[in-house]
Amino acid sequence: MRKTTKMLACALPLALLVACSSGNDVPPDANTAETTQAASEAATEASGKTEGKYQPGEYSATSAGFGGNVTVTMTFDADNITGVKIVGNKETDGVGSKAIESLPDAIMEAQSADVDAVSGATFTSKAIKTAAQDCINQAMGVSSEVTVKMKPGEYEAQGIGFRISEPVSVKVKVSEDKIEAITVDQENISDTKAMVQTVVDKLIPRMLEYQSVSIDGVSGATATSNGVKQAVEAAVTEAITAGGGDAKDISVFYNSIPKSNETEEIDTDVLVVGMGGSGMAAALSSAEQDLQVLAIDKAAKWGGNAVLTSGPMAINVPSQVEAEIPEWNDPIKKETITKKAGDDLIDKDALYDAWLEYTTNDKGEQQAKPEMVKLFLDESGYTDDWLTQYGFQFDPASGFVGNKWAAYTPISGGKKLTEDFFRKTVENFEKLGGKYMLETEAYELIVEDGKITGAKARSMVDGKEYVIHAKAVVLATGGFAGSGEMEEKYLSDTYYPLKGEWKLFGQHQDDGKMIESAIRNGAGTYNISVAPMVHVGGVDGFLPGFETVPIEGKTGVATGRPAVWSQGDLPLNMAISSDTLAVGKDAKRFTSETALSMFNPWISGPHFYSIYGRDQVEKLIKEGFDEEPAGPSTSYLGYGSSIPAGVPMDNADTVLQAAIDAGYVFKADTIEELADKMVLDAKTLAETVETYNAACEKGEDAEFAKDPKYLRAVTGDCYYGIVGSSWCYSTCGGLNVNENFQVLSAKDETPMEGLYAVGTDSMGVLFSETKAYVTYGGAAMGYAFTSGRLVGADIAEAIK
Repeated sequence: MRKTTKMLACALPLALLVACSSGNDVPPDANTAETTQAASEAATEASGKTEGKYQPGEYSATSAGFGGNVTVTMTFDADNITGVKIVGNKETDGVGSKAIESLPDAIMEAQSADVDAVSGATFTSKAIKTAAQDCINQAMGVSSEVTVKMKPGEYEAQGIGFRISEPVSVKVKVSEDKIEAITVDQENISDTKAMVQTVVDKLIPRMLEYQSVSIDGVSGATATSNGVKQAVEAAVTEAITAGGGDAKDISVFYNSIPKSNETEEIDTDVLVVGMGGSGMAAALSSAEQDLQVLAIDKAAKWGGNAVLTSGPMAINVPSQVEAEIPEWNDPIKKETITKKAGDDLIDKDALYDAWLEYTTNDKGEQQAKPEMVKLFLDESGYTDDWLTQYGFQFDPASGFVGNKWAAYTPISGGKKLTEDFFRKTVENFEKLGGKYMLETEAYELIVEDGKITGAKARSMVDGKEYVIHAKAVVLATGGFAGSGEMEEKYLSDTYYPLKGEWKLFGQHQDDGKMIESAIRNGAGTYNISVAPMVHVGGVDGFLPGFETVPIEGKTGVATGRPAVWSQGDLPLNMAISSDTLAVGKDAKRFTSETALSMFNPWISGPHFYSIYGRDQVEKLIKEGFDEEPAGPSTSYLGYGSSIPAGVPMDNADTVLQAAIDAGYVFKADTIEELADKMVLDAKTLAETVETYNAACEKGEDAEFAKDPKYLRAVTGDCYYGIVGSSWCYSTCGGLNVNENFQVLSAKDETPMEGLYAVGTDSMGVLFSETKAYVTYGGAAMGYAFTSGRLVGADIAEAIK
């Protein structure tokens, strides 16, 4: 073991799977701020203009959308709107982006901001319409400002947040002209507790201070923020109309936080960028070395993806090796035994050999860095015991999902207690003199004379700039799965069709800005093109608002709330069902379809396409599913539970039509027409269906050896295509590092002085771009904690 830490005098009191966003922008029935052509005409008349409706020119306005601000720029001649441009880079791709793409033409055609919202993208549509009406008012010389008089009292409303199974409920108290108080129901809610608390602590005080229902949500809890904002807006709108006003007068409460022009300079020994698992470990281990440490995170909370996962990979944790463990589940013998004190839990050398065999390509070339694999396996066990000093607690190592290696160490108490463990760790970091700043985004490295000497950052709240000078900068930013642009740029189609934006099960703030900055400044990469970490297959969107059915005696795996299921999850269950036919973007099968829920969707890249005939749908309507889908997808997506087997799907046509309207299910009279709608090759898809149907008739799948009981022919008088998605936690590849986690230059692989990378920012050193993420259980979290633990001593040696 590397000696990296100074131990606490005594152990502190001891106290992580992932929740996901609904994928929809907002529910179909969300409130919108309507504007009308009549209002525009009335305003024109009031302005007294007689020489045309508009003052010719270009006008811009900005309104808060789903993920960030949306800016509309419009040009006018004397009588017409002549151009509309919309920019909203943070709106959800495939959802809010549809509104950005389609509404300019709609506004031009209507010559008005009074156009229909895009289905599934109501929040973005509302922002566009509000900003467009502002532009129109500017061109007409009419003030957009209005005053309101609300009916004082308390109003209740709901919105859709992180999960669609249970709404976000709020109570809003108002006076005649002011929002006085906002209370969120924190008990009857399925959103992750940490997300809800962050919104309560950060967003609500700002909404009250700035009297706004449209300020940016807090980073790291965007979906919950939007649910609260949506509910508050509905409540305030009700108060306005109750007071005799018009619903559109809600625009009075579309206020922004004033932007700061201030720049602050900060000096520190170590700057850690990111406060997830690797960042917290790096900050803590650096603080142990009596270094001055500043940790920053773009999110409004610490913990990143790690706080939402269930445990790290750790090999032969010393305390577990030393202990007798009664009733230990031996994954090799597949029986419960008493592990004797002093016995290892795993053959580390055999695991090392198996790992390197896995990361060797078909040409016999080793694609991982063996020294980094060895370092991780040698040190990971010590990391668990190190974290235990600071508040964590782990159960004995076990085999993950039937794996034969006892490498996975679940966090005791599971996800319910992980938040408490992280909180204790942060408190201990502060006791060691560490400091941290949340809602602070680093965006560029500072380079002086070829050395990394700090980073530039800005406040996510008011835009205040920071110039942070540091002797060492540690990148712990969680990879780049939050950037579709970087996924398109760096992922590879050489072995699998990986390029393109992936649905993200993790933190959307992990957008790779600092990885890109390092590359711009000469950093090398290592296996940056490796497939993202995918544990869940699902669909491209979800449908809130459908009836839920309680499951007696069952608690939601991801929520801890009473479990429910809904026919609104029909597209999800169909997409991952073992009896579907699934194809990739080449319109060919890529799997036996029996592991679409967990292990196999990534093979097809960001998306796959499940094909059904009307005959199969009719069977679902009459008889329901033969069995519940295997794997975790339905526990963590949609309404949070599988549709039970044998329940007739009598609402199937309504649900499928809603999904068609939302843009992730397609229907056609022929397979060729369906292929055209899904932008697949028609001839190839027709051939695939023909071959598959022949296999179904024969009862034998020569291509993928699918179990005959799942072979169901795709037939009927019409056909359906469901856009499935590979939901990833994070990217796996990143920067090239050595055993001290120093980033190496692209030119000659020498260390870049002052720059380090840990966690998923450098995890590509463990993998092969020809294979998926390893399945030992918790490898990413284990590497995050271990690389973070080790880097502190490495930095201290380099800069002292």
